[in-house]
Amino acid sequence: GDVTGNHGSFDYWVVKLNNTGAIEWQKSLGGSGDEYAKSIQQTLDGGYIVAGETHSNDGDVTGNHGGADYWVVKLNNSGAIEWQKTFGGSNDDIGESINQTNDGGYIVAGCTNSNDGDVIGNHGQTDFWIIKLDDLGNLEWQKALGGSSHDFARSIKQTNDRGYIATGKS
Repeated sequence: GDVTGNHGSFDYWVVKLNNTGAIEWQKSLGGSGDEYAKSIQQTLDGGYIVAGETHSNDGDVTGNHGGADYWVVKLNNSGAIEWQKTFGGSNDDIGESINQTNDGGYIVAGCTNSNDGDVIGNHGQTDFWIIKLDDLGNLEWQKALGGSSHDFARSIKQTNDRGYIATGKS
């Protein structure tokens, strides 16, 4: 069909359509495990930023900390990978929403079950996990937010005062 280059099981599948719906290009991104893309945005340079989760540590994916990790992939305007980064700890960490920020970096929201690796301050079970990245995908800061039970961030945006607003369920 329209899908080429699958790495095995589920991959991120990114499809660029023209203004009449015809495919300009498509890319399968991932490794031998499962990858689930959850959010995409066009970046200021005309490329794309994609976030979701990975269960791989091969193929296009490097640096998995264990279980599922956030997987952030920066693509150029033709879909080639410019860089990719994994973030998380030894348990499941699932990215849900990504947006480019005013400083050219990125803000990512999702959830974490970890309290090691990149994750500091989990309040118990699943927490909102917010990470701020610079323009090259380097981690600038992270925050685990929640209570003693399950908290899942689903969306994040930058606010006019250069802060952030996140929503999900608790």
